[in-house]
Amino acid sequence: MTAAPDLGPEAGLLAQIKAHPLARHVARILRWGIPVILLAIIGWRLTELGWREIWVARPGNPFFYVLLVLQFLIQPFGDYFVYRNLWGRSSTPSMAVILRKRVMNTFMLDYSGEVFFFLWAQEHLKLKPGMLVHGIKDSNVLSAGAGLAMLYLIALLLLATGGLQIPASISAHGWIYLVIGSVPLVLCALLIFGRRRLTALTPAQIAVTFLIHFTRAMLALGIEFWLWQLSGALPSAVASLQFVALRLVVTRLPMVPNKDLIFVGAGIAAAGMAKVTVTPVATVLVILAAADLVLALAFAGLPWLLEQARGKKAA
Repeated sequence: MTAAPDLGPEAGLLAQIKAHPLARHVARILRWGIPVILLAIIGWRLTELGWREIWVARPGNPFFYVLLVLQFLIQPFGDYFVYRNLWGRSSTPSMAVILRKRVMNTFMLDYSGEVFFFLWAQEHLKLKPGMLVHGIKDSNVLSAGAGLAMLYLIALLLLATGGLQIPASISAHGWIYLVIGSVPLVLCALLIFGRRRLTALTPAQIAVTFLIHFTRAMLALGIEFWLWQLSGALPSAVASLQFVALRLVVTRLPMVPNKDLIFVGAGIAAAGMAKVTVTPVATVLVILAAADLVLALAFAGLPWLLEQARGKKAA
């Protein structure tokens, strides 16, 4: 993929759809409906978590909250640098659009944000549809591979420190789990060795994209480790690393909605099995889930709704 691609005509199907009067009305409804639905989902989940309980159980260390904001912003900033590297500075999507993509992926359906992002880019960026497909598709493949590589590293670290005990039932059929779990890395390998047929990215773009995703995953998990350490909810650094690994496993689950709430339930269950005091662990789990919702509301949901109220399209 080059930084200065050929400028091709807009896709014929998209042009026909946009020219239809009904399509314009549907687009207007979607521009209002999507942010409203997102705000409703976020508000409902915050109510489910319990506003009073969240407020009363909050940690007292102010640096804890600074880390929460940094952790939320790492992923969109990573995507910003990925697409700046792939599409060039003049075609880099704004942070507002990237934040909306993140929120839709997190709170609606997996990859719904990618669909939104593709449609937005097709309308606003001077890139061929094929180049859009390769950039978005390959970035997601490399992101999955980087996340899995990070999971393997954490598992090795836990094995070395005695924080991970592999059950006998898994050990007996370990090769099956290894094959299934290695699918993202296999796809990354196919992307590299079959580059001429599978992608328009250059070897340098593939390498830089993987490095950005891997660095982003490492920073996000490092911040989450220190969140647990600052909270005082867990007895040791190994226990904090175990909960970081649990979060990473949950985020790797494909096509599963409500991953934040799944992590809350899994974390409470894990605390009980590890004979750790459950109340402080549950408090931190709820705060992590609630913070993601509040920050999504502040950085993406409300600005998107206000933009539509002013009659502007996503920029």
